[in-house]
Amino acid sequence: MSGFGSGFGSGFGNGFWKKMPWSKRQSDSGRCLGIELHNGQAFAVLRDVSGVTHCFRSEAGEAALTGLASWIEQHGFEHLPVFVSLDHQDYELHLLDAPVVPDHELSDALRFRVKDMISQPIEQKVVQGFRLPADAYRGRMDMAFAAVIDRQRIQQLVGWAEELSLELKEVTIPELSILQLVAAMEPETSVGVLRLDHNEGDFYLFQNGGLYMTRHLGVGTDDLGLKTPADGDLSSVDGGLSLETDSRLENLALEVQRSMDYFESQLGMGSVGQIWAMVPDAVEIDSVLPELETAVNTPIRTFSLDSAFNRMSPPDSLTASLATALGGSLSYELAG
Repeated sequence: MSGFGSGFGSGFGNGFWKKMPWSKRQSDSGRCLGIELHNGQAFAVLRDVSGVTHCFRSEAGEAALTGLASWIEQHGFEHLPVFVSLDHQDYELHLLDAPVVPDHELSDALRFRVKDMISQPIEQKVVQGFRLPADAYRGRMDMAFAAVIDRQRIQQLVGWAEELSLELKEVTIPELSILQLVAAMEPETSVGVLRLDHNEGDFYLFQNGGLYMTRHLGVGTDDLGLKTPADGDLSSVDGGLSLETDSRLENLALEVQRSMDYFESQLGMGSVGQIWAMVPDAVEIDSVLPELETAVNTPIRTFSLDSAFNRMSPPDSLTASLATALGGSLSYELAG
């Protein structure tokens, strides 16, 4: 596996920033696996030159990597290049003043900065840094993200891949996987990406192939009255939002608006052109998007990748976690 130390591929952090998604590395394989670990579950896609042809979702109560290993073996996907996007539970992301060092020394310098910000000894952690784009904060501040990951977790993933004879190419974080998805769609304006889970969410702001900010949200699809099909009622929005749900939607709109205001006024990047809402893994979100669009006065559309990448038969939608798994693999250009 390429990269440094305990298992990060060259696509993470500094290496990623130098190798943007449109400057891909050539693979000698016509297929690869993208994996996202999310909320204790595993999601995976098999990608070939045409797009995504197979996918995997963990079953409820199933050990994520165990079930995924069985799927890989069942379909004969061993020996393929693999790209893993980490679960939020597996890392911390800190925004810090960037040390005045060359890019190749950034991660080591940030390691000294974050050691007093974490609860465990820094020797147990892997730190990888990547800078914000140079035009952030009107070019007056040099800032960098530091991703802090448990070293043992990386070693576990390396061992798991070796057991399956997989070629582990990269371990990355969802912020960068989603960045690659956005870059692949080549938007002409800045884009905010909204991802909602059951009880929480995240909002990311991208422009010109760069990640400018990320914000954790305390509102999820359950708060908005959206339910899984197993609940027998896909959405409580039919006939109008309840007062409680309407209040939650206002809270979500306020968090999104604050993020966009910061992007415009503090980062100096102008107004956000559009918002793309990722399709949640278990519910439909379309019913609340018109109200949210009105509240934030910014065009919102579903972030659908099906027409560009989905080649599965029978059809299966590329929901948020599958899409993020795909994004992690897009730094590799597959041989035809």
